[in-house]
Amino acid sequence: MGAADHVLRSMLLCLMSQRPILIISMLLLVSSHHTIAYGVKYHCRKVGAEEIIDERGCELMIVRVNRCSGHCLSFTFPNPITGKTSVHAKCCRMTDTEWVNTELQCDDGPRALKIPSAVQCDCFDCAVH
Repeated sequence: MGAADHVLRSMLLCLMSQRPILIISMLLLVSSHHTIAYGVKYHCRKVGAEEIIDERGCELMIVRVNRCSGHCLSFTFPNPITGKTSVHAKCCRMTDTEWVNTELQCDDGPRALKIPSAVQCDCFDCAVH
């Protein structure tokens, strides 16, 4: 029996005994095991991007800003205690922001703009709607 089979067997035994804390711990263990086994790495980082500003009556403008991009751990599983689906989801989000000041040239005169740009990124809980 391989390590993955042993982990899955332990998880099933835990499910049968209905110990919610152990269930969550086992799922985290299995998810991290598969992450390592398949070479998937979770990362969230700042990347440069070009934003096109296209407002009616103004010249087209391209502004360089930073965005957050990457992959974070997330999974869902049926919770045998509650009968509902439990969700653990992390999303790559900005943790610190700076404002890029620029000026659009428009028919009715210059227009000041402030555009948010990422300074730092990290994995945080996703908003659930």
